[in-house]
Amino acid sequence: MKYIFPLLFLGLLFSNCKSDSATPTVDSVEQFTIDTTAINTYLATNNLNAEVTSSGLRYIIDDPGRGTPVEFTSTVNLLMEGFYLDGRTFLQTDDCSPTSIFLPDVVSGFSEGMQLFATWGKGRIFLPSALAFGPTGTESIPPNSVLGFDFEIVEQREFDRTKIKQYITDNNLQKVDSTLSGIYYTISDAGTGEHPSANSTVTVGYRGYFADGTVFDQSELPATFSLNSVIEGWREAVPLLKREGRGTFLIPSNLAYGPQGSGSIGFNTMIIFDITLVDFN
Repeated sequence: MKYIFPLLFLGLLFSNCKSDSATPTVDSVEQFTIDTTAINTYLATNNLNAEVTSSGLRYIIDDPGRGTPVEFTSTVNLLMEGFYLDGRTFLQTDDCSPTSIFLPDVVSGFSEGMQLFATWGKGRIFLPSALAFGPTGTESIPPNSVLGFDFEIVEQREFDRTKIKQYITDNNLQKVDSTLSGIYYTISDAGTGEHPSANSTVTVGYRGYFADGTVFDQSELPATFSLNSVIEGWREAVPLLKREGRGTFLIPSNLAYGPQGSGSIGFNTMIIFDITLVDFN
């Protein structure tokens, strides 16, 4: 499983500061010309046709999207790759873990580009350095860097649901049911007796893993804890079992660790748990 490279993403979290002067300096005009020439050369070399905005942003719309139009105040969930014009990649999201970006927090060119699309839109944008990080750059982006982005804007719940259904098909899971909130599960052993409640203290054995099979957590011995202290997905999943019951639960990201992630669990990641309920009170 690939992960976002957090340090390379750091620059996108801060908008450029504007110059106190309303008149661009000669150097900035020259740099803009250099950047525009570089972008046009890249487009011609790669046989790409791009539109241009009044700010100088170049963009290619592969799919305008079919969902909610993106606005300046939107938070967008993105699968994307950031690259320099020489082909080097400076960031890439995992294809199972979109990253969430609040557009008022990012550089002007990126925000402007996103607003040309709606949810499920796909395309490519090219930012002259003045619309990115300018002559200062960031810790990970060199000064006067032209940046390109390939991206798709996703709706997270639909994205998770599609990934879950694909996992079920690929792994031939049988007798799969779902909750209203979006957890998909299969019970291999119903267990006996009563069900715990969402407020119970439970003793469980478990294994947590990603859709590619990578295990991120598992119990060596049964663990005891209150369901009040765990993710919402667990508070819903465990009460579906009885004592000695076993099941597999596919939990969408909004019921897991959401856009923040946790430790080795990336942003907006659907996770899977095999759980055995040993006891509860």
